[in-house]
Amino acid sequence: MFTFSAIIASLATSVWAIPALNTRQTGASCAGFGSGSTDSPGYNFTLTAHNTTLPNTNSTGVPLILGWGPPGQTSTEASIWAISTYAEWHSNEWPSFSLSSGALYPNPGPDEQGLGAYDYDIAPGAEVGFYVLPADPGRQNPEIYCAALRDDDVMLAVNNDADSFSLCQAVPDPYPSNVLVYTADASNSAVYDYNTCYAVQVHLIPSYG
Repeated sequence: MFTFSAIIASLATSVWAIPALNTRQTGASCAGFGSGSTDSPGYNFTLTAHNTTLPNTNSTGVPLILGWGPPGQTSTEASIWAISTYAEWHSNEWPSFSLSSGALYPNPGPDEQGLGAYDYDIAPGAEVGFYVLPADPGRQNPEIYCAALRDDDVMLAVNNDADSFSLCQAVPDPYPSNVLVYTADASNSAVYDYNTCYAVQVHLIPSYG
């Protein structure tokens, strides 16, 4: 459920049949990707991280979720959550994602009704995070994501880049959370331990629930 005191952290066991993507969008978030890539897939999905340097336990990798975060520094109503591995949390308050015109939206579960998760621009070296706060229908997320089709896989891209994600151990300890990072950088040691980072590709898995 919505938690202000938990530290920032942040199921697919088989391959789902990938539904046909909509006609490739012309939005800037999909520029440079091949035919079939889209900024509006038209279906909800979950995310998995596929290790690009070591063997994976299955063809899509480990499930990713939106992990709990602490209160925001500028608002007592907001908290900052980050995409992290399900294995570290064993719960999932935002069970799926959607992508519309390049904006990524976590979809709230029963305990999160009335809340919204709002992305912010993801700079190099930053974790992929969201502000969770009371839902605001007029608020929009940055249009920076794409469902990029590559070799029959649908991969998440941000800032026109699908190849620069990593999973990294969040800090401070002792909270064991691996967070998704874009273009990991050793200078961001206040957020994650760069020495633990390993490269991943993020897959979109259609959610039929």
